[in-house]
Amino acid sequence: MTKTTSQAAAAVLSALMSLAIVAGMNGLATAQYAKADSVVMAAASGQPDVTIQRVTVIGHRADA
Repeated sequence: MTKTTSQAAAAVLSALMSLAIVAGMNGLATAQYAKADSVVMAAASGQPDVTIQRVTVIGHRADA
């Protein structure tokens, strides 16, 4: 019975840890999305203290 109890406890702990990790990742992603959204909204409203970098990539084909 001890082996079964230990296995059950390990399975429950594993499930709880998995849920905690997913919840933590969701919290981090939500915070990053909110920060990026506030930067975009500030740039759209014309606030001068927001910097946005724009890059234009021009490719040239090498004719061989």
